[in-house]
Amino acid sequence: MRENDILRDAGLTVRVLVLSDPASWVVDCSRCRMPFMLDNDILDDMEPVSTNEYRIPYTDEELEPRQKETRDKRYSLIEPLLSVECITNKAHRNRIIHDVSVYAGVGMQTVKSYLWRYWVAQSRNALLPSERQQKEPPPLTADQKNIRWALNRFYYSPLQHTLKNAYTLMLKEKYTDAHGTLQEPYPSFHQFRYFFYSTRDPVNEAISRKGLKAYQRNHRAFTGSVREYAAEIGTFMTDATIADIYIVSRFSRKVIGRPIIYTMVDAHTNMITGLYVGLEGGKHGLRMLLANTIMHKAEYCQQHGIEIDPEQWPAHHLPRRILTDRGKEFIGDVLENLCSEYGIEIVNLPAYRPDLKGPVEKLFDLLQTSYKPHLKGKGVIEPDFQERGGHDYRKDSTLDLEQFTAIVIRCVLYYNSEHIMQNYPRTESQIAADVPPVASKLWLHGMAQPEGALPTVDAGRFTLALLPRIQGGFTQKGLEVNGIHYNNSAYNKRFVTAGMRGKEKVTVAYNPDDIGTVWLYESMVYTPFEVVQSQYRGKTLDELTQLRKDEKNLKSQYQQQELQARVSLIADIEDIAAQATPVEPQTVKTISTGIRANRAAEQRQEPSVFEILRGNGA
Repeated sequence: MRENDILRDAGLTVRVLVLSDPASWVVDCSRCRMPFMLDNDILDDMEPVSTNEYRIPYTDEELEPRQKETRDKRYSLIEPLLSVECITNKAHRNRIIHDVSVYAGVGMQTVKSYLWRYWVAQSRNALLPSERQQKEPPPLTADQKNIRWALNRFYYSPLQHTLKNAYTLMLKEKYTDAHGTLQEPYPSFHQFRYFFYSTRDPVNEAISRKGLKAYQRNHRAFTGSVREYAAEIGTFMTDATIADIYIVSRFSRKVIGRPIIYTMVDAHTNMITGLYVGLEGGKHGLRMLLANTIMHKAEYCQQHGIEIDPEQWPAHHLPRRILTDRGKEFIGDVLENLCSEYGIEIVNLPAYRPDLKGPVEKLFDLLQTSYKPHLKGKGVIEPDFQERGGHDYRKDSTLDLEQFTAIVIRCVLYYNSEHIMQNYPRTESQIAADVPPVASKLWLHGMAQPEGALPTVDAGRFTLALLPRIQGGFTQKGLEVNGIHYNNSAYNKRFVTAGMRGKEKVTVAYNPDDIGTVWLYESMVYTPFEVVQSQYRGKTLDELTQLRKDEKNLKSQYQQQELQARVSLIADIEDIAAQATPVEPQTVKTISTGIRANRAAEQRQEPSVFEILRGNGA
């Protein structure tokens, strides 16, 4: 007797899975049941059976792609169970079957069925789907053809007619005479409805009535999983939402609208790795989120008056990749600079696929349901806020941005360090280490793995990497950026060279909130340059833009005034010239000899300086 032998006696057929003494582990080949032990004496008395009786006589070349796909998908479910321990240890086997069942969304009995079939046949092909003979459908009757025509024409259309309307329109088009009189026999509405339900195609119905985009957004099968991208920690997903609460200003206590919440979530552990709560979204919000991601969270919480143990929120690392949904703030220089600087991969998820970013989508629900029930009457928005005559929740606002941020941080701490994720599919290593399904614990376990450790970065350099880039140029007057000149004495030689050979184009990082300093970015090195014109120190890029706009408007006004002055000047000149008496005709010789005498006579008529001052009252 050897392992994998098939034995039969008295109607019982078994395959030997694990040999041991004095009993071995076998599986019943006739009935779906999990392995059990039989005494070796009993097994020795049983008759051997040829293994060909349970051989699956198919090769991959003979199978269709859909059959192989189904077989391999089923095999992936039972693969974690193909160990000796899963045969001999019932508790261990059932625990893994439960985890696989929860993760894959299939019943435990289904997983057991696949496992039993594999153990009996000892072949993946035992998991092939059973083929059913399809009966040839009978030909359609004339009435059925008319019903099909009416459904395609009236029901499966953007006009979204009801079944009753489609039935009535069919009678009008197919069962009336030239005068519009209904002609018998005609199908009943019951027949019409029965044909519809017996041939109904949900995909065709959703697309034809509501459009392809609506189908992809609301009805398509969400069979993907973020685990496709996140086998270990380091894959961060990011998204933003407008909070369901109105807040007030810290200074005036007046309503300032609804804040924006940006989050960064590790897809493998569901750990919230970054947070930004503020009033400005777009690229500014994304920069603030990324800066918070690499920040030590104990320090961040302390800024908001919250003391924590660093293990409650241990994330302050760079990701390996970032998943985005191609929002406008996630496309552009912010993430591109980060990628080129630190080698981070950006994965743009396809549209209408919330199943691929489930953790970050669910996170917003968890955060908002954590604080909303306890902030009723303090600006929280209820579902009726857009209904006519609904309550104006802006009038209830009491929290300012700082207070609301502290509340969100508390919710994040609870979610990261206390919340038990009931449906989290733990890996084999997490199960072996008895790591509870808590985000912070899973994160610390992942960081302890050789392949899991993530790098940390210098905050100052990381901040520079988040700055937008622009093309500048070395000129004789310095580094020119946004029409302003900057200086660094170490680059005087390049300024001179640019003056002789022409402008040299370079890449420059700048801070839109303070244009007093820019950074030359060359060979992965940032070199600061200070603005030459002192009036621009401490100014923002928006202020510079407005200043130039004002200057342009002012120059336009000055140019109009100057043009008017030139027109007036020409008119005055012409008036004076018109009053001048022409010189009497003289010969050239007479003009030449008389100029000196005429000039002396004219000089005697000019007033002296004392007469001029006396005339001015001096």
